[in-house]
Formats: sequence, structure tokens, C-alpha cells
Amino acid sequence: MFIDEHDLSTPDRGWNYEPARAELLQKISAPLYTTDAEGWLTYYNDAAAELLGYRPELGKTRWCGSWRIFTTEGALLPLDQCPMAVAIKEGRAVRGLQAVLERPNGTRIPFMPYPTPLRDASGALVAASNVLVKLTDLRVPGAASPFAKEWPELTPAPLPADLGLDDLTGCLQATLAAQADVEFGYHIDCERLDDWSGDAAEKERILHQLEQRRQQQRAGLNLRLEQLQQFAKEIIARNQVDAEQRACTHWTPPTRLH
Repeated sequence: MFIDEHDLSTPDRGWNYEPARAELLQKISAPLYTTDAEGWLTYYNDAAAELLGYRPELGKTRWCGSWRIFTTEGALLPLDQCPMAVAIKEGRAVRGLQAVLERPNGTRIPFMPYPTPLRDASGALVAASNVLVKLTDLRVPGAASPFAKEWPELTPAPLPADLGLDDLTGCLQATLAAQADVEFGYHIDCERLDDWSGDAAEKERILHQLEQRRQQQRAGLNLRLEQLQQFAKEIIARNQVDAEQRACTHWTPPTRLH
């Protein structure tokens, strides 16, 4: 497929103003988006916006529209290392990869991308397109399903009954660290919208999703802290009883003086 930018007979070549091409791409039912040669989004259809969970800004969003991308093992993948970025940087179509995208509200969806560089008649890379195929599961033997194991959950799993004091301390430290991560992640997400110049209602909708997600994560972590506090009280109470019983066991009556 070759695209010659000089053949476009449009009165305005601003972002996403290519009526003939947009109408053609809109007929594709699968989620699809395009970028320029530098990776900046120039177009996406409604199916892509639905899959992504929001409408990224054209000309200001680079490489892909995903809020976040994870590998099939659940590791966060920098956007400049996503399949589309690889396709543009290396000038080749990327096939056979699977990944998991994350929406602003935190839901994760496995998908398979088909990023393809687009060249003009001279062979120069002038744009790129990407079709995203939503997957019902990850077809990778032994791979984890990060989209199905989001943490923290709203209702944390019960703690084991034989939890020791050292284990309790470790759980407490991990929970406090997770709370800090939630706040840090929330502020990072909000900073991404500082330069937002698109639809104000869309920005507010994204911020609302981010706040809802933050509150859900807080709720789960606060519940975990309550569980840990209750366990701490029970452990302390048991230790006190054990100490009293040991004291009674080793107690000997005083020797009577004659």
C-alpha cells in the first residue's frame, strides 16, 4: 500500500482531516489507528476508541493510543517500545506478538497488534497503520493472565490463620508501599492530562475514571490494613496469654521458714 501525501487534494491538512481516507478506514470494523512517520497519531476509528477506553488526542499522542501496555507476563512495557514503535523505528511490519492494554479505568484487555509501515511511491516511510485484534485469552503456553489478576483487589484474600508476627510486619510494609504506589500512579496519570487541549468533557471523563480507580484501590488496601490490625491484636493477645501460662507453669511457692 502506497500513500503519496502530495496527491491529497484537501483544503486543510490538519490532524485527522483527510475525508477520503478517513471514510475508507471508518468502514473497517476492527479497531484501527494511523500515525505519521514520527509515530504521532493522525487517525483512529470508533472501534479503536471503544477498545482503548478513551479518545486520545491526535497529534499529541505518540506510538499508540493505549493508556498503558503490558507484556503477556504482566510487565509494564514503555510506549516507545510498543509494537507500533518497533514497526516505525525499524521500518518493518511486526507480526505474531500479543500484549495487554490497560484503559484509564484500570481494566486490561489482551490483544494482538498488526502495525504496518506505510510508504510513498519513492519507498520513503510516511505513515503507519495498526489494526488491533481483541483476544479472549492469551495464546501463549504457560503465560500469565495479567488482565485477570489485577491487584489490589477490592476484597483482599483472607490472611492465613497461622500468620506470624514477622509475616504480619512484612504484609504491613507491603500494603503501605502499595498505598504509596497508588497515589504515585494516580498523580502520574493526572500529569499526562496537564497538556490536554482536546475535548474538555473527555478530559473530565478520564479524570473521573482515574479517581474511581484510585478510590477502588484505596478501598482494597484499607480493608487489608484493617485485617492486619485485627491480626496484630489477636497475635498480641495470644502472646500475652502464652506468657501468663508460662509464668504460672514455672511458678513455685516460696519456702516456709521454720
